[in-house]
Amino acid sequence: MKPQLLKISNPADYSFNLYVQECPFFPTPWHYHPEYEIVLILESTGKKFIGSSITDYGPGDLCMIGSYLPHYYRNDDEFYAKNSGLKARSLVIHFLEDFLGEKFLEIPESQAIKALLERSKRGLTFGAKTVQKVEPRFKNLPNLSGMSRLLEMIAILIILSESEDKQDLTTNPISLRNEVDSARMNKVFEYVMLKYQEEIQLSDVAELANMSESAFSRYFKKRTRRTFSQFLAEIRIEHACKLLMADKMSVAEISFESGFNNLSNFNRQFKAIKKITPLNYRTKFL
Repeated sequence: MKPQLLKISNPADYSFNLYVQECPFFPTPWHYHPEYEIVLILESTGKKFIGSSITDYGPGDLCMIGSYLPHYYRNDDEFYAKNSGLKARSLVIHFLEDFLGEKFLEIPESQAIKALLERSKRGLTFGAKTVQKVEPRFKNLPNLSGMSRLLEMIAILIILSESEDKQDLTTNPISLRNEVDSARMNKVFEYVMLKYQEEIQLSDVAELANMSESAFSRYFKKRTRRTFSQFLAEIRIEHACKLLMADKMSVAEISFESGFNNLSNFNRQFKAIKKITPLNYRTKFL
């Protein structure tokens, strides 16, 4: 699975691309493209990597991803099992900055949309109130054509630009300079997602990237704004959060199931990332 600078083609009779995705799991690897992207998850769960952020997603998750911002939606492990019967479904819009014309963003009425596009370069996630407003319009887009579809698209952008519950996903987006960067980072991400419950040595990951340990450490931190050990801890803690919410295992069992070799280290890392202890996290959720 070789990642690349994704080439997205708009239909000849439309100024933006609307994609209804339905498959056993989302297949697109760590990638980036010049188009802006709006994603509404209809079905499935997993983790989304947008810029330097790592967060869970599920039905109703709504995000806007800016131009050239690397991203990757990975389903939970059960979606990759043979004959799982599970489905990953989403609605995706791709559009270029000038899809409404070269001068559209310069007119006074477009300044809120222009600000939205600029802010989306850090990745944006939207709360339940905005999703409630946008979801029916999003789902109706495939039923429209011509000017009706374009006007509905503009209406969606207006709602997103005026949303009061949108949040930046990252203050320092990952910087990928070319397809070699993308391929290298995707190898690392895939390896970590497969092995995070096991012991992972920096030397193994550096070898995967065809770099020395010191060179890889510098490379990874420059592009993700965190050390590799911090990144690995975040993946493990996100997995632990799901187990804590399921309330079927003890905290000690969860720590080992999430790839930590001792409970005290797990507690320390969890509090550093989530600003709360694992036990308090579970209590708060329940």
